[in-house]
Amino acid sequence: MQTILSVQDLVFGFPTQNIFDGISFNVYEKDRLAIIGANGTGKSTLLKLILGKEKPNKGVLALSKSISIGYLSQEVITDINNTLYEEALLVFDNVIKLGKELEKMEIALANNPSDISLMNEYGKKQHYYEINHGYDYQYLIEMMLSKFGFSKEEFSRPISSFSGGEKTKMSFVKLLLTRPDLLILDEPTNHLDLSTIEWLENYLQSYEGTLVFVSHDKYFINSLATKIIEVEDYHIETYKGNYDYYVKEKQTRYESQLKAFNVQQREIARMQRFIEFYRYKPRFVSRVHDREKKLEHMKKIDKPKGEERTINISFKGEALEGKKVIGLENLSIGYANDNPLITGINALVFGKDRLAIMGDNGTGKTTLLNCILGNIKPLDGNIVRYRSCKIGYIDQHHLDIKGKETMTENMLEEFPLMGEKEIYNHLGKFNFHDDDFFKQLDMLSGGEKMRLLLAKIILREYDLLLLDEPTNHLDLLTKQALVRALDDYEGTIIFVSHDRFFVDEIANKVLYFTSHQSFYHDGNYETFKEKEQQLFILDDKKKENEVAPKIKEKKQYISTSKLEDKIERIERKIKELKESQFEEENYLDLKKMKAIEEEIISLTNELEKLEIEYLSRQ
Repeated sequence: MQTILSVQDLVFGFPTQNIFDGISFNVYEKDRLAIIGANGTGKSTLLKLILGKEKPNKGVLALSKSISIGYLSQEVITDINNTLYEEALLVFDNVIKLGKELEKMEIALANNPSDISLMNEYGKKQHYYEINHGYDYQYLIEMMLSKFGFSKEEFSRPISSFSGGEKTKMSFVKLLLTRPDLLILDEPTNHLDLSTIEWLENYLQSYEGTLVFVSHDKYFINSLATKIIEVEDYHIETYKGNYDYYVKEKQTRYESQLKAFNVQQREIARMQRFIEFYRYKPRFVSRVHDREKKLEHMKKIDKPKGEERTINISFKGEALEGKKVIGLENLSIGYANDNPLITGINALVFGKDRLAIMGDNGTGKTTLLNCILGNIKPLDGNIVRYRSCKIGYIDQHHLDIKGKETMTENMLEEFPLMGEKEIYNHLGKFNFHDDDFFKQLDMLSGGEKMRLLLAKIILREYDLLLLDEPTNHLDLLTKQALVRALDDYEGTIIFVSHDRFFVDEIANKVLYFTSHQSFYHDGNYETFKEKEQQLFILDDKKKENEVAPKIKEKKQYISTSKLEDKIERIERKIKELKESQFEEENYLDLKKMKAIEEEIISLTNELEKLEIEYLSRQ
């Protein structure tokens, strides 16, 4: 198996900060390596070292010379004045030029069909043209742009007219179209819609090259990783497996290291007792010296870090369990003079509920939070407030924390009754220590800003928390602490998130927005996904019944058990067809791809009818 990247005894740091102290690992062809760790431990720095943007102080970092490397950044975009489609076409510039060359060669061959040399040269170039998507690059461009949420109308818009997040998505499109041998991604799920993230997971699972990525998204890591590197305290630990394996193996290693540490501590204590007891007895002098030398040369085992690394977060709020808090009644939301973003929203929120609002960007999730806050009036329907609640709100714009004042000064300004020592103790629960207290606000990272906001909101003791993407910029350790805190919180939570693990851990209800409709589900995201198709089908059927007259049709009756078998067979066939779209022999052939898509659509329509029939019998 080809070694793509070899890192041996690498040391790197700055004059005032050590980053890596002798790390070693290898990346092999087709590996999917996830780099994880707390914010500030050096994950992105490791990517910069791989890319050659930083040089090691000591040690070796060697990349295979024969590979092409792709890295997700806005530098991927050549010219922001290009349209989306023009920028994507640049990936196939050489292929397009070759296509024009082939056209000229075809004319030459038509005029001189006996030119064997020309025919051989044409055959070689035509093969290169075919395997590099000369015949289907337009289809690939359209597919990629569409999958990342761009409409055909937007293909002709200049890149400069899009938001920062949309530009990042365009960079992603162009990067994937180049198909580098080594694909390097830093937090790839940021700025992506939930449906795009799920599509990207499927795409990368069948990616032919090697993948190295930094992520805090447990679902994403679990879906893709075949190897994990955890960065911690200037060193790394390597785990061969996905995130589930990492969690189990980390616990096993911790217990093993703790056992070895305790055994050694007992041995050290035994030798020290011997030394102290026999030190002044002449007959035992040589034996005392022998044990002193053993202690001196003993390689000390460090105590492994475990629960002491836990961040302690604790929310307070009034317990209203089982009592109605907010009702959404046939709500339509959006902005004046525009079509509604979502219509027919119905949900009832009780005390201690955790309602997750999910869906793609631009579907109205944040707009609903603003309606609940009273910042925006609904276009139609009612928001019923059953009782007065003290509401706390964190949105993505609150991360725009700026200023020359320190974190401590900022906290004292907002909470003047707290003393410095009390503020230090409180911030310490959010993994702020020592020099962190004196960092200027301008110097805080995205994760530090989010932790500071959480530290503030906890002190205000809200009864209802409205959270807009609360896990953005948080590392895995802080996410876990936030999950524990929200589990213990007595109040009610309504939150927007595309972090599937976080939703699964927190939510007991899901409100899902898509295609200007809302779907309400009593359960977490995992159970919602299991029933998602049925929910959408039932809603579509309900709408059909409202507008269409009932037509009596004679149809052949089949037993429920046979109906179940048929549904299962079709679902299995659809899954197989979707997986086949990522096979090279198919996605390189435009006709095959279209045939597969048509078959999927046909089977999906048949499945919908069968499921409606099945549900009507329940």
